[in-house]
Amino acid sequence: MFHASQRGSQPVPIHSSEPIGGSVDVAMTTIETSLAALKEASSLMSKIPYISPVAGLLLQVLTMRDEVKQNKEEWGVVMRKLGRVAGLVVNVGESCQKYNLEENDLPPGLRSILRSLQNELGGIESLLKQSAEMGHIRKALLRKDLLRKVKQYDGELSNVLQTFQAELALDARFEQIAERRKGIPAGPSGPSNVITSIPQEPRSPQIFFGRDAELAEILHMILTGIRSSRPARIAILGPGGYGKTTLANAALTHPQVQEQFGGARYFVACESVFSSGALLVELAKTLGILDRGSDASWSHIHAVLSTKDSIICLDNFESPWDQAGDTRDSVEELLSRVTALNSVTLLITMRGTMRPGQTLWTKPTLAPLKTFSQDAAREIWKEIEQNYDTAAEELIKAVDYVPLAVSLLAHLAQATSPTLLLKEWKQSQTKFIQMGQTHRLSNLEYSIQLSINSGRMRANPPAKDLLGILSMLPDGIHTSQLGRFKEILVDMDILSNLRTLQQCSLVHVIGERYQTHPIIRHFCNQQEVISSKYKDSLYNFYIDLASSNSSEAQPKYYAEMVLEMNNTKAMLFDLLRSNYGNNSKLVEAIITFTYFHVGIGDHSDKLISQTVESLQQRPSDTSVLIRCLQAWGRLYYYASDFENAKAKLQEVERLCLSSPYNNSSLHAGVLRNLSELYQLEGALNEAEVSCQKALELHKIANNVLGQANDYRGLGDMYLSLSRLDEAEASYREALKFHKIANDVLGQANDHKGLGDIYLDLSRLDEAEASYREALKFHKIANDVLGQANDHSGLGDMYLSLSRLDEAEASYKEALKLHKFANNVLGQANDHSGLGDMYLSLSRLDEAEASYREALKFHKFANDVLGQANDHKGLGDLFLRLNRLDEAEASYKEAMRFHKIANDVLGQANNYRGLGSIYLRQGRLDEAEASYKEALKFHKIANSVLGQANDHKGLGDLFLRQGRLDEAEASYREALKFHKIANSVLGQANDHKGLGDLFLRLNRLDEAEASYKEAMRFHKIANDVLGQANDYRGLGDIYLRQGRLDEAEASYKEALKFHKIANDVLGQANDHKGLGDIYLDLSRLDEAEASYREALKFHKIANNVLGQANDHKGLGDLFLRQGRLDEAEASYKEALKFHKIANSVLGQANDHKGLGDLFLKLNRLDEAEASYKEALKFHKIANDVLGQANDHKDLGTYIWI
Repeated sequence: MFHASQRGSQPVPIHSSEPIGGSVDVAMTTIETSLAALKEASSLMSKIPYISPVAGLLLQVLTMRDEVKQNKEEWGVVMRKLGRVAGLVVNVGESCQKYNLEENDLPPGLRSILRSLQNELGGIESLLKQSAEMGHIRKALLRKDLLRKVKQYDGELSNVLQTFQAELALDARFEQIAERRKGIPAGPSGPSNVITSIPQEPRSPQIFFGRDAELAEILHMILTGIRSSRPARIAILGPGGYGKTTLANAALTHPQVQEQFGGARYFVACESVFSSGALLVELAKTLGILDRGSDASWSHIHAVLSTKDSIICLDNFESPWDQAGDTRDSVEELLSRVTALNSVTLLITMRGTMRPGQTLWTKPTLAPLKTFSQDAAREIWKEIEQNYDTAAEELIKAVDYVPLAVSLLAHLAQATSPTLLLKEWKQSQTKFIQMGQTHRLSNLEYSIQLSINSGRMRANPPAKDLLGILSMLPDGIHTSQLGRFKEILVDMDILSNLRTLQQCSLVHVIGERYQTHPIIRHFCNQQEVISSKYKDSLYNFYIDLASSNSSEAQPKYYAEMVLEMNNTKAMLFDLLRSNYGNNSKLVEAIITFTYFHVGIGDHSDKLISQTVESLQQRPSDTSVLIRCLQAWGRLYYYASDFENAKAKLQEVERLCLSSPYNNSSLHAGVLRNLSELYQLEGALNEAEVSCQKALELHKIANNVLGQANDYRGLGDMYLSLSRLDEAEASYREALKFHKIANDVLGQANDHKGLGDIYLDLSRLDEAEASYREALKFHKIANDVLGQANDHSGLGDMYLSLSRLDEAEASYKEALKLHKFANNVLGQANDHSGLGDMYLSLSRLDEAEASYREALKFHKFANDVLGQANDHKGLGDLFLRLNRLDEAEASYKEAMRFHKIANDVLGQANNYRGLGSIYLRQGRLDEAEASYKEALKFHKIANSVLGQANDHKGLGDLFLRQGRLDEAEASYREALKFHKIANSVLGQANDHKGLGDLFLRLNRLDEAEASYKEAMRFHKIANDVLGQANDYRGLGDIYLRQGRLDEAEASYKEALKFHKIANDVLGQANDHKGLGDIYLDLSRLDEAEASYREALKFHKIANNVLGQANDHKGLGDLFLRQGRLDEAEASYKEALKFHKIANSVLGQANDHKGLGDLFLKLNRLDEAEASYKEALKFHKIANDVLGQANDHKDLGTYIWI
C-alpha cells in the first residue's frame, strides 16, 4: 500500500492570478508522476463507487500528453493541477481500500467533491479532444475562444482542488468511519472533525465583561461599513485565552447586528481546519449548502453569499492559516475571494498579531486584545461564583487578569475555596488551572501549548529556545540590549525568533522590553523549555553582572546594571535554588548586588535573607555570614527601618565578638554603621564612641579605606553637634584617605559633608563649590542617592542666596532622584526645602502642603530632627499668616523635638520664632527673653545667619518699646552679620528695620534711603512680601512729608504686593495708610472706608496693635467730622488695645486725641489730664515731635 504523498503530490497553493502558460516541464513532470500512480492504483479503485469514474476520467485526460506539449500555453497550468488532483484521488482510493468502505460510508462532503470533480473532468476531456481534432488554421482562428474556455476550467478546477485539499489526516477520518461501522465509539482524532463537525450558530455570551470598548469599536466598523457600502473586514487578534471568540460572538449577536443581518449571521469554527479545502467544506456546511445536496464548490458558496448581505466570523482562523507556505497561500486566496464580495462583512479571530495577506482590512485596524482590568476580572469571578475574597484577588492578580485563567479559576472556586486554590497556585501554578478536559477553553496549559506548538513556531524551532530564555527573565530583553544578548546567545538569530514569538502573541513589547506574559513564563519554566547551553550562558552573564561594583562601572555598564536589575535578581534566586557549584562566588555576587539595588531604591530583603538562611544551614565562612548580615542591616538603614537595622547590626557585632577569627576591619565597619544609627537616634555620645572604636580598629588593621569612612562618620556627627571646626577637620582627613584609597564614592560624600559645613557657616561660595564637586564624583560613582543629596544641598544654598528659581529646580531634581532611589528621608528633606522656598515666594498654600508632606515622610522615617524642622517650618508659615496660636504650638512642638535631637541650632531658631510671635502679640518681655535665648544658642552653634536674625528681632522689639538707640544698634549689628552670611534677604530686612526706626525719629531722608535700599535687596531676593512692606514704609514717609500723591501710589503698590503675597496683616496696614492719606486730603468717606477695611483685616489677622491704630484713625476722622461721641468711643477703644499691645507711642497718641476731643467739648480738666498723659508717654517713647505737639497743646489749653 502506498500514499500519494510519497510521490510528491501534496497540495500546493492555488492563485487565481497564476499565469496560464506556466512551466511545461513542471507540468509534464507532474503528469508523468501522477499517471504512474493512477495506473498502479487503478486496479484497486475499479470497484469503489465515486472513486472509479473519477480515476478513469483522470487516466484518459492525463494520457493526452501530446495536446499538452503542442499547446503548452493553454494547458500547462491546468494539467499541473490535474496532476495534484490525481495524487489526492489515489490517496482517497487507498484509504477506501484499506478500511473496506462502501458507497454510503463516504462523508457527504467528500461525495460532493468527487461529483463536482467528475463533471469538471468530463468537460476538460471534451475540450482536449476538440482541440486535438482541430487543424492548425482553425485552431489559430478559434484561439481566443479556446483560451477563454481553458481559463474557465482552470478557475473551476482551482475551486475543486481547494475543496479536495481537505484530504489531510484522511487515514484518521476513514479509520473513525470504519470503527463506527463496527459500533466502536470514536475517540478524539484531531483533524477528523473537519468532516464530522456540526455547524455552530452565533451564541450570545452569558458572561461578558471588560470588552465594552472593543465591542463598541467593532460595531462602529460594521455599521459604518454597511452605510458606506464598504463592508468591514475585521481581525480580532491577541494571545490565546484573551476572549477573542467571546468578543466575536458578542458582536454577531448584538441587537444592531441582528437587525442588520437577520439570519444571515454565520459562525464558522476553524479550530480543526487545516487547509483551504477543509475551510471551503466548513464554510459550505455553515451556509447549509451540503444540507441541500449541493457540493462544496466555490460557485455554490459564491451564489449563496451573493444573494443578500451577510456577516461571517471565521473563528480560530490561525488553524488553517498557520500552515506551511503553500497551504497558507491557498487559505489566503480563499479568504480574499470571500472578502471580495461586497455583500459580506467579515470577522476573523486569530492568535497572534499578524493579519492574513491578500485582504484589505478595515482601517483603523482593531488593536490586539490586552488582558483584563482588575475590575473586569473581579466581575467575571463574581458572576461565576460569589466567594470572591482577598485570596481570589491575589489569584487573579497572579494570572495577570487573563480572561481564560480568571474564568477557569472562578469555576474551580465553585468546589474549592479561593484560599486553597491560591495555595495550589503557589505549588503548581498553571498545571492545576483546568477543568479536566484537553480543550483550549477548559485547560490553560493546553491553550498555551497550542500557541507554543503553532505552525509558525514549528517552522522556526530556535524561537522556542528564545521563549525559554525570556521566561527566565521577568523584565525580558530591553531593545537596547539586543546586541548584548547576541553576544551571550551564540548562534541564535534573536531578531528572527522575536518576530516569530511576537506573531504568535507569545512575546510583547512593553516599555521597550520584549517580555513574555507571566502565565506563559510560569508554564515555560515548569516545562524547562530552555536548553542547558543557553541556561548556562545566562547564568554566567548575570553572575558577572551582579559581581560588578556599581561605583566603579563605566556609564555604559552602569546603565546595563540598572536595565538588568530585576533579571539579575531573578537569576540569583535561581542560582540559590539550584545549588550552584561555586557558592562563594555566588554569595559575593549577592552581597555586591544588594548594595547596588539598595542604592537605586530597591529595599526588598528577600534575596539577602534567603542567602543568610542558606549559609546558616550549611558549614560556611563566618566572615561571609557577617558581611551578609551587615548588608542586610544596611539595607534596613537605607529603607529608613532603623529599628530592624539596629537589631541586625547588633547581631552582627555579637557575632564579630564571639567569632574565634575576629576580623578587625569587619568589626570596625559594623561599629561605624552602628554609629550612624546612634546619631539618628540622638544618642550622640554612643555614636562618637562607636565611631572612634571603629577608627582604632581600622588603624590597627592598617585599613586606609576604613579609616577614611570613620573620619567621614565623625564629620557627620560633629556637624550634627554644630562642632563645625571638628567636623571640617574630620571631613578633610576623610577626603585625604579616600584619595589615597582612590575611592570615588568616598570623595563624593566628603565633599558633600564639607558643603553642609560651609552652608552652616554661610561660606556660600565654598558651599556651592563643594556641592558641585560632590555631584561630579557621585555621577562618576553612579550613586543616585548621593546625587539626590547634592541637589538638595544646592537647593539649600540657593535658598540662602535667594536664588529661588534655582532653589526650586534643585529641590525638584533632588526629589525626583530620591523617589527613584526610594529614599524616604531624602524625599522628606526635599519637601521641607520646597516648603522653605515656597514660603520665601509667598506661595503659602504650596508651602503648607510641602511642610505637611515633609512631616509625613519624616514620621515614616522616624527622623526626630526632620520632624522638628517641619514643625519649625509650619510655625514660620503660620506666623506669616498671622495664625499665631498655631504658630506658637508649632514652634513649641519643634522645640520639643529639637531638644530630643540635641540640636542647638534648631532650638535657637525656635526661640527666635517664639520671639516673633510674642512681639506681634505685644508680649514684649517674653519676646525679649526669647530673642536673647535665641542669640545665645546661635552663638553656641556658631550660626552667623542665626545671630543676624536674632539681632533683627531685637531691633523690632526695641523699636516697638521706643528704645530707639538699642533698636538702631541691633539693626546695624544684624546688617553686619547678614553681610558676613551673604544673606540678601536678611540685609533687605535690616534696611527696612532701619527705615522704620528713622521714620520714628523723623529722620525722613535717612528713612527714605533705607527703604529704597531695602527695596533693592528685596527685588534681588525676589521677595514679594518684603517689597510690599518697603512700599508701605515709603508711603508712610511721603504721608509725613505731605507728598500725598506719592504716598497714595506707594500704599496702593504695597496693597497689590501684599495681596500677591496673601499677607492679611500687610493688607490691613496698607488700608490704614490709605485712610491716613484720605483723611489729610479731606476725602473723608474714602478715609472711613479704608479705616474700616483695615480694621476688618487686622481682626482677621488677630493683630491687636493694628486694631488699636485703626480705632485711632477712626477717632481722628470722627473728630474732624464733628461726630464727637463716636470719636471719644474710638479713642478709648484705641487706648484699650494699645495698652494690651503694650505700645507706648500708641497710648501717647490716643491720649493726645482725647485731649483734642475734650478741648473741643470744653471739658478742659479732662483735656489737660489727657495732654499731660500724652506728654508722659511721648517722653518714654523718645518721640521728640510728639512731645513738641503735647507742649503746644498744653500751651493752648493754658491760653484758654
